[in-house]
Amino acid sequence: MSRRNNDAVTVHSILDWIEENLETPLSLEKVSQRSGYSKWHLQRMFKKETGHSLGQYIRNRKLTEIAQKLKESDEPILYLAERYGFESQQTLTRTFKNYFSVPPHKYRITHLAGDGKYLHPLNH
Repeated sequence: MSRRNNDAVTVHSILDWIEENLETPLSLEKVSQRSGYSKWHLQRMFKKETGHSLGQYIRNRKLTEIAQKLKESDEPILYLAERYGFESQQTLTRTFKNYFSVPPHKYRITHLAGDGKYLHPLNH
């Protein structure tokens, strides 16, 4: 198997693992330990294979999941922040607003076209 194919297999394995673990804190260190590569090498490989930086991909996948939960459920924002590994509700609110241009509580009650910002799993 060529190095390129091996990198793709590794990245797709990591993508699956990230999806299974979105509700846990996913640091670059934790993901790189899982992959068996240094975090620097894994980040280069991930970017080359997906076009996304690893940290941005994880954050945007978590934000997409939270956005969907805001529309589908009445789960408190604090609960969602804790569930997806944000250190506080304020951190989630700031990060969410930077990505979707509105804070979570407004996103929940409005019919904004935020779906275009959703980052769906790359493996599926």
